Amino acid sequence: MMEKKNKQSGFTLIEALTLLFLFSVITISFYSTWSLGTQHMLDARNRLGASALANQKMEIIRSLPYDDIGTKNWNGSAWVYGIPGGDILEYETLSSNNSSYVVHTVVRYIDDPFDGTVSGSPSDAAPTDYKSIRLSVSWGSFGATHEVVTFSTVSPEGVESSSNTGVLSINVLDATGSGVPGATVQVINTNLGVNFTDITDTTGNLLRLGAVPDGQNYQILVSKSGYYGGQTYPLPPASSFDPLDIHASVVAGAVNQKSLVIDENADITLQTKDPFGIPIPDIDFTLSGGRQLGTTIGTTPAVPVYAFSQADDTGGSGSITYADESYGSYLFLLDPSEAKYEIFHQSAATETAEETIEVLPGETKTAAVTLLDTTFSSLLVSVKDSVSAAGIASASVRVTNASLAYDVTAVTNQNGQVFFPTALPALAAGTYDIEVTSAGYATNTDTVVIGGSSLEKKTINLTPI
Repeated sequence: MMEKKNKQSGFTLIEALTLLFLFSVITISFYSTWSLGTQHMLDARNRLGASALANQKMEIIRSLPYDDIGTKNWNGSAWVYGIPGGDILEYETLSSNNSSYVVHTVVRYIDDPFDGTVSGSPSDAAPTDYKSIRLSVSWGSFGATHEVVTFSTVSPEGVESSSNTGVLSINVLDATGSGVPGATVQVINTNLGVNFTDITDTTGNLLRLGAVPDGQNYQILVSKSGYYGGQTYPLPPASSFDPLDIHASVVAGAVNQKSLVIDENADITLQTKDPFGIPIPDIDFTLSGGRQLGTTIGTTPAVPVYAFSQADDTGGSGSITYADESYGSYLFLLDPSEAKYEIFHQSAATETAEETIEVLPGETKTAAVTLLDTTFSSLLVSVKDSVSAAGIASASVRVTNASLAYDVTAVTNQNGQVFFPTALPALAAGTYDIEVTSAGYATNTDTVVIGGSSLEKKTINLTPI
């Protein structure tokens, strides 16, 4: 009787758990549906409010005098203006029906092809034909699905006349010379109170008509997500170096071109190892390079000034990484405190200069720098062309010592160098014979004395045949 009662109790518990599970599934499904419906209703209400606000703001703009239709912003101490400048806030936060909206207004001059264009044939001497207005109202996460956009154009009253303004054309290019679309461009001219931000078109160009003439005072800053940005600089003495990218100028009645190059970020990992691949920790060094900003002033020859220049060490692991840096050439130099070591080569076969690291746009670069311990009993053989003095790669170098039963052959690297021993232990003290052969050259031989506690160096020249 007791056994039957226990079985009935267990069956009742299973039923209760099953009922609880079903109730939970139904409740969660109902809540998700209700929540999604509520969100759609809220978005619909916000969209209606944004549309009404966009129409209201556009009507206000269209009622302004033509010369006042342009944008401005308060930078905390003064008003700064777009091109064209005017009385419209570029960014404005407004509240309506308990919702917060961000209103973004962009005003541009349009060069209508009906009467020619500034760079076309026939050429238009007055390219600021009318103004185009783009007004967006966004809310919530401010994504494309939470935005209402409206457009309009306004024309000047009376007959079109020539303007004393110019055209500022900014080209954003990558390392191959192709245009970079969707790049953010900020233009600043403190003399004129200009400060606006815009986006390059599908060709990587940003064109602004109606720019006020001014010489080398338009600062340009360019950026894009995932890219190493660039900017222009003023001439000395405002800059401490001679810049490559100088602030832009605007001349009246002309198309004023300015190009800046940006490209994808690169990651650089430096490793310091011995010739046997064992990490060497805590090596002090300096690394400089990447984007070149300009050259030093008053130095003959001029020395490049780079965006990246840093003194560092490789840490306990013998490795350090720099993320989101520029592509280009980097110079790796040992700190004077590391006099015990000298650079042998890198892991990359394309780099013939021991100190130079070449980094491509978007590359994850690992540069394993091999260091030679000058207190380690060893031999560095350099094989060179007797005519050009250039290093000979892939030359066969045989090092022997009969009494020590040492007989090892190795080939030179891209710099024409090879290191012995090729594996631990160190070379024993004694006199070693060297024989060097290479296709297209006469064989040459020499000897070297290994003392037992230092790095010995030997240069062997081969004569072309």
